[in-house]
Amino acid sequence: MIQSLARLLTVSAVAGTVAVAGIGTASAKSSIDFQATPHTQHVGQWFGVHGTGASDAVGWQRYCVQERYGNGGAWQTVWCGRTVDSTRQDASAYGKVRAGHTGVLQLRGVLEGVQSASGGRTWLDAESGVVSVTVVR
Repeated sequence: MIQSLARLLTVSAVAGTVAVAGIGTASAKSSIDFQATPHTQHVGQWFGVHGTGASDAVGWQRYCVQERYGNGGAWQTVWCGRTVDSTRQDASAYGKVRAGHTGVLQLRGVLEGVQSASGGRTWLDAESGVVSVTVVR
């Protein structure tokens, strides 16, 4: 009986190891969409942006809009939509962005993972393609 129990524990330990090893091999899939209109705007004017995103990663997520002027530099978060449970709905954001000064304003949407419903640590899950808006006087 003791030998049977020892064999059962050994088999269980091996099966548990296989299951845990399989967890790390899966990768989360994401989809993201972003739109901004119009593609030419006057300084000081507001224009609409919206997007949606989804990830099969379980947890909390939110959709944020980021901007930068020119073709380089750091992205700045303009605003974010509300945090949602990724198992129940897609993250989305609808709003407006103001054209601050002349030049090419680049915009993108990002899907962020969020530590909890009330906030906490965030990480980049996916990013959309860049949409350029030419800002004129």
